[in-house]
Amino acid sequence: MAAPRISKAAFERNLPTLRDELLDLELKLHTAKSCAVAVIIAGTPAAGRSETVNALLEWLDPKHIDVHALGAPAAYDKKFPILWRYWRKLPARGRMTFFFAGWYGEYLSGVIKDSSNDHDRRSVERILQLENMLVRDGVRVVKIYLHTDHETQQRRLKELCANKLTSWRVTKEDRWQAKHFKRVNRIVHACLKATDHETAPWHRVDGTDEEYRLLTVGKILRNEIAAGLKQAEQKRRDWPSEKPGKLARPPVLQPQHPLDDDEYERQLETLQGRMARLVRKSRFSKHGLVLAFEGMDAAGKGGAIRRITHALDARQYQVVPVSAPTPEELLYPYLWRFWRHIPAQGSITIFDRSWYGRVLVERVRDLTPDPDWKRAYAEIVEFERQLTEHGLFVAKFWLSVSKEEQLKRFKARDEDPLKRFKVDREDWANRRYYDAYQNAAAEMIRRTDTDDAKWTIVAADDKKQARLTVLKAVCETLER
Repeated sequence: MAAPRISKAAFERNLPTLRDELLDLELKLHTAKSCAVAVIIAGTPAAGRSETVNALLEWLDPKHIDVHALGAPAAYDKKFPILWRYWRKLPARGRMTFFFAGWYGEYLSGVIKDSSNDHDRRSVERILQLENMLVRDGVRVVKIYLHTDHETQQRRLKELCANKLTSWRVTKEDRWQAKHFKRVNRIVHACLKATDHETAPWHRVDGTDEEYRLLTVGKILRNEIAAGLKQAEQKRRDWPSEKPGKLARPPVLQPQHPLDDDEYERQLETLQGRMARLVRKSRFSKHGLVLAFEGMDAAGKGGAIRRITHALDARQYQVVPVSAPTPEELLYPYLWRFWRHIPAQGSITIFDRSWYGRVLVERVRDLTPDPDWKRAYAEIVEFERQLTEHGLFVAKFWLSVSKEEQLKRFKARDEDPLKRFKVDREDWANRRYYDAYQNAAAEMIRRTDTDDAKWTIVAADDKKQARLTVLKAVCETLER
């Protein structure tokens, strides 16, 4: 079958209109900041990937565009979950990013080296989950695969190698793929079929004829940006608000027998020493620890966190206090700001409040559309699964404080000049939503408690017992 072609005259006749449309849409994208565009340019070696991206950058305003060719993961990248480096490069709303192969480059390398169905199936699951979530969070994912026949590929590679100015572009990987053209082609087509879905379909473009390739890719990009802007506008108009029904509260925890100061200090020292030894073991260097703390205001999250950090080397951990997202963070998909703080192997990140804000405060205070927080449960479970698959240990804590004890602590803080900053008008306002928070927490725990990322419900009316309970749970997580 002959490759599709277009004459130079037809190309030059159509190009000005196409460029005008693309520039107009890029301006609307930048001005509205209602969505972002992530373009994945994949393809066979010498199919014209670089030439296509270069042309698009000439046609568009490059100030609002980023280009990333991440290649094989470096040693440092391997300390983090597979998708970590792609999350860090995602475009903000109003911007466009071109990825050379993107997350598909790593996936294909993995499939070529490991043809087991389990590896392939889980890789596809991760990709589909990522792309579905990005689209729902306002990122238009555009996937373009450029291809040529084997004869054209061989001829172009020879031409590139013969020129000193272009020979550097032909890598060992390119030569290997050209040598094993049929095998690679078979694997690629299986990949495209497995990852082609309605939310982010593949656009296959024959790259044999340059004019045809450039014009076709330009039209695809034009149509996808327009569709992304339309979808974002539709979502802005449709903000359904459904009041959740009553849910069971988290179990009421019976307070334990109060500890005297000497017994508390003894147990505290024992548990801190136990934890310190665990994170200093050589085996821990191949893992990492993620701790997420949730609970009502004044439940004692900060105090519990300090008892953990007192046992650690300051170079080994970071504490991330999570509050309302900043204007910059709002321009990215919801989980972006948490992926940025995921620890490398051998390190620890402690989140004082976490990604669960979407199904707690954002749900209770009607800060996000119902469809967004309702889908967040499954997205969070997948997020945590990717962390544990990489060897990170995940422990989550809900500190349960009674309404009466919370009021007592609020008043005590108001009367203490050194603690007055801990309570503001927003904290007092949240007391009106105490029951709604309890209901939301019950569903959160029920739907996101997994074997590898378990919730520990902590009776927090007694601060000393709560701190010991948290430390013991952290130690048990590491020991498991």
